[in-house]
Amino acid sequence: MSRAFPLWIWMLLFSIGILFSACARGIPGERLPEGSRPTAPPPGRTGGQGTVARPPASPPRPSPIEEPSGEAMTLEGRITAVIPGGYQVDGHRVHVSPEADAEGPLPVGVYVTVVGIARPDGSIEAEVLEVLRRPGAEREWESTLEQVRTDGYQIDGRRVFVLPTTEVIGDPKPGSSVYLSGFEQPDGSLVADTVIVIETEP
Repeated sequence: MSRAFPLWIWMLLFSIGILFSACARGIPGERLPEGSRPTAPPPGRTGGQGTVARPPASPPRPSPIEEPSGEAMTLEGRITAVIPGGYQVDGHRVHVSPEADAEGPLPVGVYVTVVGIARPDGSIEAEVLEVLRRPGAEREWESTLEQVRTDGYQIDGRRVFVLPTTEVIGDPKPGSSVYLSGFEQPDGSLVADTVIVIETEP
């Protein structure tokens, strides 16, 4: 003869079944509110440990421009070219700053004495630049002017340089008789200190 179970037993069995069913499916995770997004780690932090990024290093400062530093030297030679900021003297570049004690401007062909500092690149920073005047090279003469040049004259077949410091009296023209005083250069050309027109050709 069958026996009916009480109602509370059926309710207990029903509750146990629901509990086992929930355990089998797993507990659902927490849902985010509608429209929300996971936040990224703050700048400078990575991973779970959160490493703080260092600010970028400052760029290295440029080194100051080096001033010419070398041994003092003296050079005697002929100007072979006029270059920006100076001259080419017998294959050496000579820089002449406004602070230098220098005669000039000087044309190509004039011999000079340079006192300065040797630069690392082989050039020279001039402290003094003057026209070369050798002892015993002084000259005085009278002759006929043959040609007027951009840097002076030609007299008796010899080249005569006229510098900014040369004193010229009169109007020298081809055929004029002139008196000159100056000095002779190593190549036989002349540098005039004074030019005086004695007589002009009629």
